[in-house]
Amino acid sequence: MPDEISTVEAFDAEAGNTPSQVFVVTYGPNGPEVADLGDGQTLIIGRSRRAALRVDDAKVSRQHARLRRRGGEVTVEDLKSTNGTWLRGSRINGTQRLEPGDEVRVGPARIVLGVAAKNQPAPAPGVVMDPALDRVYRIARRVAGTPTTVLILGETGSGKELLAEEIHRASPRRSGPFLRLNCAALPEGLLESELFGHERGAFTGADKRKEGYFEAASGGTLLLDEIGELSLPLQAKLLRVLEDKKVTHLGGTQAIAVDVRIVCSTNRDLEERVKAGTFRQDLFFRISAFSLTLPPLRERPGAVAQLAVHFCAEHAAAAGKPTPRIDDEAMARLEGYAWPGNVRELSNAIEHAVVMASAGRIGPEHLPERVAQASQPAAPGMRGRLDAAERREIVDALAASGGNQTQAAKRLGLSRRALIYKLKKHGI
Repeated sequence: MPDEISTVEAFDAEAGNTPSQVFVVTYGPNGPEVADLGDGQTLIIGRSRRAALRVDDAKVSRQHARLRRRGGEVTVEDLKSTNGTWLRGSRINGTQRLEPGDEVRVGPARIVLGVAAKNQPAPAPGVVMDPALDRVYRIARRVAGTPTTVLILGETGSGKELLAEEIHRASPRRSGPFLRLNCAALPEGLLESELFGHERGAFTGADKRKEGYFEAASGGTLLLDEIGELSLPLQAKLLRVLEDKKVTHLGGTQAIAVDVRIVCSTNRDLEERVKAGTFRQDLFFRISAFSLTLPPLRERPGAVAQLAVHFCAEHAAAAGKPTPRIDDEAMARLEGYAWPGNVRELSNAIEHAVVMASAGRIGPEHLPERVAQASQPAAPGMRGRLDAAERREIVDALAASGGNQTQAAKRLGLSRRALIYKLKKHGI
């Protein structure tokens, strides 16, 4: 696996590596919308009904900004709008070049630029827009075209299943089934039957023949989630299937050929499990020929706002409610929280807020208490010391960045919105 895959290289026409698909995702009041940006194409952003990317808000001019692609170069131009077009935290003048992952702000809308590998579909909204995930997904799309078994590592709730789906969607097997089996959710006897199938009479209650997941996923992709929870006997049987590409039903004698792409995922340290003797070394080598590690949400705070808007629209639609707006203070609390449960916890928190919110607005009072109180000191007696330490870090970061808030926020691992909230909090 290469040590470095530059995102910028994907947009470098001179390098001969221009992607066939460039797309933008607009996170507006009605939720995320994806639009392709073909070579030579221009998209107008504005309040006008004729705008290709329409943002119906009083703060947005009728023709507010223009996105344009010429070969490997994508630019954004402000069309003398009243309230300005913002890029990387600053209001732009004239035309600015964009890079994959850049976020353009037009009124309440966020417009994010992305790229898809040649001949591959654009990812689902809210998944690949975070630049910190760009390298992982680009490598995943490269390996998607091969039959190699992939092992996805990451904390619970970090999006392992979404990455597995992306590998399937970017592979030649995309028209086949994508199935997921949680290896930790079933007892060993039932799990073996689910994986490999069984014949009638194989055990009590087996009143008819049943195909397993390996057969059902034929021609497609099978995700074995929580692979680290398999028992040693099942690990041995799984290894045999991966090597022979054949399964034998429980209670049967006939080997059945299967054609399945295997993706495994786990939140466990499998190498430690190998050392402890609870995971077979030969199986570990077999499934980890290609490994991808998903960074936890706390290491990519820039994704929180985009995901929050995405989940807000998603949960509001499911509840049959208009999509509420997340106010600045609530967003600062969301971006200041550590998210130990990662993307899944964020989705649950937004669902809670959508249920609790009224009048089309989500404020801190609508968030789960653990999130709403995230920026508060844990104990009153430590309040002064914690505030003073946080204030010193912010001041030092601003000094090291020459007063540039965007650069200071990056040094602190915060979004610019969260930094502004803390500046107000400390009176800086």
